[in-house]
Amino acid sequence: MMLGIPAYTVDQAIEPFRHLFRVESDLNIARHCGVSVASVTTYRASLGIPAKPRPIPLQRKLRIPLNHPVKPYKALLGLVSDQDIARLADVPVDSVTTLREAFGFEPAAPLPAPPEPDALPNYQGPLLGYESLFGRMSTAKISRETGVPFLVVERRQIFLGVPPFQRVSRVDRYKHLVGIVSNNLLAKLAGVSPSRVADIRKRKDSERKRS
Repeated sequence: MMLGIPAYTVDQAIEPFRHLFRVESDLNIARHCGVSVASVTTYRASLGIPAKPRPIPLQRKLRIPLNHPVKPYKALLGLVSDQDIARLADVPVDSVTTLREAFGFEPAAPLPAPPEPDALPNYQGPLLGYESLFGRMSTAKISRETGVPFLVVERRQIFLGVPPFQRVSRVDRYKHLVGIVSNNLLAKLAGVSPSRVADIRKRKDSERKRS
């Protein structure tokens, strides 16, 4: 101390900037007051003031590599089963499951099983014995498989009151995805042509407008 004036201390240099504690880093405060970072840290700690919280690092957006077999089917993750995607991408199911979980998607709900018609018993007698096939294949196919004339099979089906066989479209299992994923992707998933999916999508849009 000279001339009764207290010596200037590092703490005095930092004091005017103490309002910046927890707002700026010790490094920035040190630059403001022209002292070392260690001096700022020591002074801040002596006051019991914690350091400015470190910013939470931003999560890097998860991406599937361009050459990954599942990349073209990313839009299906969580919408259809891992088994379906694995079949399309020709990869093990575990690979799809790992990717789906990494993106935070829950497993897709199981698809409803197609309705099975009640089987009729086969009757014994001439030109009989094929009744269990009604509702499972067309009249023409039953005729070819059994060698029974078409008209005989057709009349037998009418007599028993069995509705004609209707082929279930492969895309019907995934019709809930129409308009959600691209036509091309849905077509590949269902094993039909993109034009078939486009027709279903147009029909669905028309029904929505009428309702």
